[in-house]
Amino acid sequence: MIVRRATMSARDYVGHLSTISAYLEMPTLEREQVFGQIMQVLPETVEIAADITVHLARRCCEQ
Repeated sequence: MIVRRATMSARDYVGHLSTISAYLEMPTLEREQVFGQIMQVLPETVEIAADITVHLARRCCEQ
């Protein structure tokens, strides 16, 4: 596992959320209201875990 942590402003974090399909599927007005509510409860900076799990695949011998 590659451990990655990112710190960003609350505004940048909400910008990141705006790229996620679950939010993109929401009606525009509802999405803007949700983002406004999220902004109200976030601290100035947000730390996110962006860990990467690496898997090694091996080809089995063909018979």
